[in-house]
Formats: sequence, structure tokens, C-alpha cells
Amino acid sequence: MKYFFALIFFSFPFILSSEIEEDILVMESNWLFMPSIDEINQEEIEFYNSHHFKELLNLSSGVWISRGSGQESLISLRSPVLTGSGACGSFQILEDGIPIRPAGFCNVNNLFEVSGNLASEIEVVKGPSSSMFGGDALHGVINIKTLKTEGDNKFILETDKNESLRSTILLRMLSNKIIALDLDRDKGFRDQSGFDQQKLVFKNFSQSKDWSFNTSINFTNLNQETAGYVDSYLLPRGLENINPEAYRDAKSLRIKTEISKSLNKYDVFITPYFRFSSMEFIQHYLPGKPIEKNGQKSTGVMLKLSELEISNNFFEIGSQIEIAFVNLDQYQPDVLNSPNAFNNAVRPQGYHYDFEVVTSFLAAFISHEFELKDNYNFFSNLRLEHLKYDYDNLMSDGRLKDDGTVCPRGGCFYSRPADTELSFTDYSYRLGVSKFTNIGKIFFQYSKGHRPPQINELFRLQKSQILADLDSEIIDSIELALDNKGNNFFNKLVFYYSKKKNYIFKDSDSSMVFGGKSRHKGIEMQGAKTINNYFSVKYALNLAGHYYDFTDQDIGVISGNEIDTSPNIFGSIFINFKVSNKLNLELEQEFMDEYYTEPSNNYIYKGHNLTNLRSSYVLNDDLRLNLSILNIFDKGYAERADFSSFTGERFFPGIPLKWRLGINYKFN
Repeated sequence: MKYFFALIFFSFPFILSSEIEEDILVMESNWLFMPSIDEINQEEIEFYNSHHFKELLNLSSGVWISRGSGQESLISLRSPVLTGSGACGSFQILEDGIPIRPAGFCNVNNLFEVSGNLASEIEVVKGPSSSMFGGDALHGVINIKTLKTEGDNKFILETDKNESLRSTILLRMLSNKIIALDLDRDKGFRDQSGFDQQKLVFKNFSQSKDWSFNTSINFTNLNQETAGYVDSYLLPRGLENINPEAYRDAKSLRIKTEISKSLNKYDVFITPYFRFSSMEFIQHYLPGKPIEKNGQKSTGVMLKLSELEISNNFFEIGSQIEIAFVNLDQYQPDVLNSPNAFNNAVRPQGYHYDFEVVTSFLAAFISHEFELKDNYNFFSNLRLEHLKYDYDNLMSDGRLKDDGTVCPRGGCFYSRPADTELSFTDYSYRLGVSKFTNIGKIFFQYSKGHRPPQINELFRLQKSQILADLDSEIIDSIELALDNKGNNFFNKLVFYYSKKKNYIFKDSDSSMVFGGKSRHKGIEMQGAKTINNYFSVKYALNLAGHYYDFTDQDIGVISGNEIDTSPNIFGSIFINFKVSNKLNLELEQEFMDEYYTEPSNNYIYKGHNLTNLRSSYVLNDDLRLNLSILNIFDKGYAERADFSSFTGERFFPGIPLKWRLGINYKFN
């Protein structure tokens, strides 16, 4: 499979090329390295009507959303699939340009807190982009643009093989308001699994004198019956759930108003925002199965001056201020009675953590663009951030039980730092140049990204560690790209090489430490070609290598080894057949290369090929039917493979053959 896919990878884009034309595109985000940006438009969002971000983001090259149970996910964006308490800090999730979580307190499953299906567009910015979007954009950004107030009213109803039910309604009131509701009751394909999910978007646009006010409210609620890892992804084992007690309940609310005004020489944007989230779930993968509860309330404001022109130089200048109140506790309801006497002794019944953190965040940023003769364009970004944590431990310090007594066997497994204040000051920047040539637009850029240590890395310690002496992760990257467009095609080709330092990881004593290094290199290709009135093709392909650049043999890391869960090749090719003016078919061939499942590179997942079919049939101007069949050939595969020294190989099984039938109705 690898060599066949590699042949397609290198030959396919060049087959599609032909006469090019210049295309000028202005991004709301002022991020001018266009080949590193993929845009999924509203037409694609409606056609795919995805049940998980993984399905939708297959359209973007270099992106792999690893589907967990229900709505859970892990992200790979020019990176391995990252896990652990700080993994989500490497990817910035935005909603209309505003982070959905406060700085330093991410959620590794945070994509279920936004709605891809209630979006007008999804932007994916790949590569270090902290210099524009903030510290958590170490490997990239996913920006959800909420629905526009203009357009049709819609009602969508869908069912599937598992007798799940999903409905979506969009009501546009007058010309300046919209309310959208997405209701999903999924029964799951594994035993005693599934979820109920509700998502709500409300937007209002108004004007007063020369000022515009664009207000949005986004609410999500998830009640999930979770299925954990199993030791085989093949049937019937792949349908089992060995953790029927597991659940996840999560809520989120975000409110913001973008206040804007166009002046003679620049545009002004003032965006105050408020965010709330809470979550409770069983950590079924840990001995004792403790229950975690966490939440945050945060507020802030973003200020921007855009389109500021000085002597053919264009600037965007801005700042962001926010404060957040974070709480977390972990409680083990029962006495642990496992065969392991040591675990029973050091993981006591009761509270393990109970703390609050007040975070304060301040950032300033500037973007610059300068156009020269001969079709040269220079661009740059610079961002400075200061993040402060004020941590308050609500329990006894150290490795004691919640009643203050000592655990046998040297102390409890969980360790609580004493009250403290920590702060991190970081800067990121990038420099780039582009030139329009007879083969397309050529780009080159150097970028420096960062991410500060997350709250969970600093204050949820284990064993003998009483202080996590961490620093911000840093990544340096160079990219060379070609953007090639014509009347009936486009191609994007990107080469990148990155080195990351201050990599935060757990050592063999379960202490959180930094100083790890890694390097990342790859080629991304994305494009589309209209062949004739009936056939068109699009593709999103990735060839990459992610490697450890340091050695720690105690945890199996050897410099030069491939980082686990980082396939060299993956992507999708989509073949679209317009059978008639009413019927449209699309076949997706999804490729996933083999990858190692642990750092020492001794265990491997062999990869898979999947075939998906999607169709749309127009009954009349207002009514359309959709039929999707996922995994047509009913292949057994793993959405994610892993290896644990305690349990051995383990997998999240992939979805067996599954059909979905929906009806889409437009009305005034």
C-alpha cells in the first residue's frame, strides 16, 4: 500500500496542472501564507453532514483527527497524534477568531465544544502560527466560522444503520438574525455506548450610526456513554465495551460581540467575550477509576486595527486581555482492590486533587505586508504574550490522603504542589516572501512558535515530584510552497521542516519534565480538477516523518526513532460523478499508512484503506435526499492504535459498514 500511494502522491498533482491564472485572496485572519491554509466551505459542510470532525477534516492535507469513543478525538496537525495533559495545548481551536478556551487550560477533546455542521466555513492553518493566533497554535489552528445571518431556512433530518436520529434546524429571522439547533442521539456501534448531544448557535447583526455589532452565542451539551480501548479491532471483539461504567458529561457556553467601524485609513475591531465550560467524566483507564470534574469561567477582549496603510506598507495591530477562573478536582469513590498491592496502597479512596487557578493573560501582536515590484510580496508577524497562573491548592500539600494521613509504600501516587504563582513570557514571529511566477505563486517563510506549560502539566503531579520546573515549548519551522491555480483546477504543494525543543514529557518516575526534542518534516499536497461536465477529482495527501531528537532509554525514547502514532503517509482522494442535474455521487478513498504505537518502535499498526460513498439527490428546488455509506467493504480497522506497558496492544475500533439517510428541506 505504501509504495502504491507514494506513486499517486508524487504524480497526481502534476497530472492535474495546466495553464494558470493569478488569484488574489484576502483572509480575515491576515495570515498570508496561503498554501498552509485549507478552507472547507459551507457547501462541503452541508454535503458531508459529518457526525465527527474526522470525516470533515479528511478534506485537509496534513490533518488527521483520530476518532475516539463517541465525540472524543485527538489531533494531528503537521505532528504526531499528541496525547497527555498538555497535548491539546499544541493546537489552537478558534471560533470566529477567538480561542474557545482560556490560555493554559485546554481540553484534549475540545473539538466537541464547537459545531462543524453549524458553520459557514472551517479554516485550517497548518504549521507554527503562534505569532498571529497565540501560544497554543504551536502546530496549527482550526478556526470555526459561525453561520451567516443571510441565506435560506433549513430543516435536516437523518437516521442511520444503528437507528440513531439527528436533526438540524436553521431559522433566519428578518435579515439580521439566525438561530440554529443541532440535535444528535447516537446509539453507538459498540455495546452500551453512544451519546446525546445538543448544539445551539444564535447570531444577531445590527448597526448604530457608523458602528456594526455582530453578536454570537454558542452553547453545547454532551452526555456520552463512553467505550474504552479493547485488545482487538476485529469483530466481534471490536463491538465490545469493557468499560460500560464510563461516561462523559460536558457543557460549554461562549458569548461575544464584534464591534467594528471603518475609518478612512483603517478598520477598528473591538471584541469582548465570555466563556464557560464544565465537564465530568470517569477516568476508566486508570486504576481506581477516579472521577474528574473541571470547569472554567473566563472573560476578555480583543482589540484590532486592520488595513492600516503607511507608504505601501499594510499593518494589522492588536492586543488581547483575558482573565480565567479554573477549577479541577479528582475523586476516587471506591477502595481499590486490584491484584496489585502497591497500586491499592498508593491510590486511596477519596480526593486526589482539588485546586483552583486564576489565570491572567496579556498579548500584543502586529502583522505587516509590503508589496514590491516584480510581483514580490513580503509579510511578517510578531506576537508577545504574558501568562500568569495563581494556583491555590484546596487540600494538604504533598502525597497525603485527603484526610492528611500517610499512604503506605512511600506515599500516595498523586502529589499536590503548595500554593504558588508562576508566569511565562514568550514571543513568536515569522518572516516570509511570495512571488507570482509563470508556474504559480511561490512562497517561503520562517516561523517560530511557542506554547506555555498547561495547568494540568504544572499542578497535577505524581509520586515524588512536588514542583514542576517547566518552560514553554518552542518550535522553529521553514516552509517552501507553490500555489498553482487555473480555470478548472488548483494545486497546493508545501514542503516543511521543523525542530521542537523544551518538549514536555513524563520521565520513568512519572515526573513532568522538559528538555525533549523532536524534528518534523513533510510534504503536503491538496488540489482539485474538473475533468468534464460529469467528473471532478480532489485530493488531500500527506507524506511526513516525525522523529525523536533526544534519548531517554528509561521511557524507550531513542534519538532517530519515529514518534509513535505518526504515520508517514495518509490522506484521501475524492472522485465526484455528476450523474445528472439531480443526482451527484462522490467516492472517497481514504489511506492510512502503518505507524509505530510506542516510542521504542517495537510495536506497529499495519494501517488501512477505507472506501466511503456519499450521494445527493435533488427532488425539487427545496427538497434534497442524502445517502452516505461509510466503510463500504466493511473492513476491520483501528481509528487509533496504542501500546501500554500495563495492558499491551490496545485499540479504538473503527466503524463497521454504516449507512446514513437524510432529508434536507429549504423553506422561506
